[in-house]
Amino acid sequence: MKILHHKNTLNLFLITLLILFAGCNFPGSNKDANRIRLTIQNTLTRTQKNIPINLSLERLKTVKPDFTLKAFSVVSGEAPQEAMIPAQADDLDYDGKRDQLSFLLDFESQETKEISILYDPNVQATFTLEVKKQSRAGIFPELNATGAIESDLMAYVLNSNGSITPYGKKRNDLFSVDSMFQNELDYNEQLTPELRQHFESNKIQISQNPQAIKINSIVPEFSWVIHDFENQEDYYIRKSDEKLNLYKSIGLSINKLLNDDNISVIPLISKETIIGSGGYALYNKVNREYISLDKQKDYVRILANGGMRSIIQRVIPEMGIAGEQYKITINSFIYGKNTWIKQNILLNKQLPPEINLVVGIPKIGSEYGIDEELQFIWSWGTDPNNSHPLGYALFYEETFSDQVIDIEPSILSLSIKPNEIGPISYRVLTIWDGGINTILTKTEFLQYLKNMRTNMENEPTINFILGEEK
Repeated sequence: MKILHHKNTLNLFLITLLILFAGCNFPGSNKDANRIRLTIQNTLTRTQKNIPINLSLERLKTVKPDFTLKAFSVVSGEAPQEAMIPAQADDLDYDGKRDQLSFLLDFESQETKEISILYDPNVQATFTLEVKKQSRAGIFPELNATGAIESDLMAYVLNSNGSITPYGKKRNDLFSVDSMFQNELDYNEQLTPELRQHFESNKIQISQNPQAIKINSIVPEFSWVIHDFENQEDYYIRKSDEKLNLYKSIGLSINKLLNDDNISVIPLISKETIIGSGGYALYNKVNREYISLDKQKDYVRILANGGMRSIIQRVIPEMGIAGEQYKITINSFIYGKNTWIKQNILLNKQLPPEINLVVGIPKIGSEYGIDEELQFIWSWGTDPNNSHPLGYALFYEETFSDQVIDIEPSILSLSIKPNEIGPISYRVLTIWDGGINTILTKTEFLQYLKNMRTNMENEPTINFILGEEK
C-alpha cells in the first residue's frame, strides 16, 4: 500500500487497519485512540534533515504499560491534520520480539514537532505497513563478503577481513529547464504549470496535490530538492550554465554489483585494502602485524531490512588472541536518505596491552587530517577515476579513542580502546559528488563535518506528554 504524506494519509491508513482489525480504537472509530504523545525538538538554530529517532520498547512501556509494537502507526501534528510518518520496529537482540521503534524526521531551526504513536494492545498478529524502501541489507555469496548494506544514496560491502568497501551510486539524469524557474525554487512556491509540463513531457508522474509537494534549498541559488510525498520521489536540481538540471537517485541497487556490465554502482576504493573506509582490524603493535579476521569462523544475521533502516550483525564466537578466546560482535547500521553508516563493536573482555583494535579511512592523496576537538578524522580528494570530488570521515567517541597509529602509509588509522562501558560506536561518512551530493570543495566538506558533529552532540530532545488524551 502506498503511503501519502499529507492530511488524507491517516484516513487511508485507518480504513485499512479498521478492515483488518475490527474494533481497533484508532481515530475515526467511536472511541479514543490508544496513543502515546510526545514532542521532539530541534535545539539547533539551523535545519536538520533525515534525523533518526529511535525509541526502545522499554521506554515506551514506561509511558503506556500496555504498549505493543505489533500494530502501530506514527503520525505528526494534531487531528484532523495528522500526517503519516513512515516507521519500522526491529528486533535488535534477536529474541523474536520487536524492541525498538525507528523513524526519520526533518526539522526547521528550533522546530518542535508533536508526534503520536497509535497502537492497539489487543492485536495478536504482527502488522507491518509497507513503504517505499530506502535501505536494504543482504548477504550476497557472489561478493565473497560478510554482507552488503545500502541506503538509497550509498552502498557498503562489509568484507570478512573487517574492511568496508564504499560504492557510490551514479545519479540518474532526467532533463534540464531554463533558469527562469529558479524563483519558484528559491521562494518555495508551488510548481507552475509550465514546470509541471516538463515533468509530463518526460513521462514523469508528479503529484497534482499542492500539499504533497515541498521544495527545499540545499545550497542557496545552486541546488534544490523537490519532494513529491504522494509518489515517494525526490527530484534534485543543480544550476549550471544558466540551466537547471534535474536528476534523482538510482535508489537501491547493490544487486547491480552482481552484473558484469554494471556501470552505475562505482567502487570508491580498492577492494583489497586492509581497513577500507570505516573498517576495523586487530593489530599487534609489538610485532607490527595483523591478526587475520577473514578466516575466522563466524555467523551473520540480518537484524533489520526495512524501509527506514537496515542492520547486519556479524558474530565471531571464538577468536584466539594472545592465547585467550574472545567473542566479537559487530553491528552495522544504515538509514535511508543518509550516506553514513554506524558501527558498533563489542568484545566480551579487554584486549591484551600489545593488541590494538584499529579503525580508519583511506588517505586520498595529501588532503587528510584529524580534528581532535570535534573527534573526527577526514580525507578529501577525487575518486579513483579522477572524475568527481570524494570525501571520507570517521567520527569517534572520546571515551574510546586512544591515538592515531601509523599501520599503513595509505590509511589514516585510529587505535580504539574497548572497555566495560559497552560497545565501541563510531560513524563513517562517504561523500561522492558523482551521486546526488553537492559538496565540491574541501572547505565545504570540513564545514559539513563540523555541522554533523554538532548534530550528533545535540540530538533532538524528546518529551512525553502525559495525562491528557486527545
